[in-house]
Amino acid sequence: MVDLGTSPDGWNLPVVALSQDEIDYVRERLGLDALPVVLGGATVHASASAHHTAMQSAADSLSERDLLPGGEIHHELSARLRVLTHPKWELALRRHVGGRISRLCVAQGEFLCVEATSTDSSFALCSVTAEPAAPVVTALGSAEAMPIAVINAPTEMLSLAFGAGPDADSVTSALINAGIPEDDARQLGSAIVTCTAFAELVGIPHSLGATTLMTGAVTVYDTLAGRLVGSTTRAADGTEWTSISSGTLHRLRQAVNALVTELEESTPETSG
Repeated sequence: MVDLGTSPDGWNLPVVALSQDEIDYVRERLGLDALPVVLGGATVHASASAHHTAMQSAADSLSERDLLPGGEIHHELSARLRVLTHPKWELALRRHVGGRISRLCVAQGEFLCVEATSTDSSFALCSVTAEPAAPVVTALGSAEAMPIAVINAPTEMLSLAFGAGPDADSVTSALINAGIPEDDARQLGSAIVTCTAFAELVGIPHSLGATTLMTGAVTVYDTLAGRLVGSTTRAADGTEWTSISSGTLHRLRQAVNALVTELEESTPETSG
């Protein structure tokens, strides 16, 4: 069963917005190591003096917002950062829209599920009280689904075909060479060259200090013809296959929940 990530009783800290310096300050105070990519990398200041000034400013800002009660990191903020640093598993979403990249991470701990998002130089952390897939579906927003039959092809060949553009004929030809029926290839090729937004979701299990990228990625293509959803799996011979289907809300939730289930099954119950 998938842990719904409900917060412990009495925990009600709302969404916390943090700057990169504030992330660095909290991380240093808690002695945490690697944070997920969504939270960026530590800021490199010009000097030790500049770093000290930035950390003091971050501490002042956190204190003004009651996130440093008694000079200590707020326990709920601390818990969120600890889960993000050492989760059982995480979902990592990267979305490309109009030349800009937005990121989201859903990290599952032993008793707490945390969502972290980034836009420009600002970050937001909150507890997830719904199913872990919910923040991903919300972040992708709603879109009309493209009516299309389910298409299956080797992932490598499909990726090469999608990059064969920029014209629809080139993509269609490559899709046909990948074994896709001509009518389906023309429909898919014509849509892919009009893609306005692309998102990739991967699942990352964390076990005994090891981090391994899952093969079951979920891809989302928003095109002028509608939304498409892709799911990647690995066959018994090791070949990765991708299934492209109409991007209905049901199909999107199904794909994300399948990835969550795979993550839950891949991590020991005692990890945290």
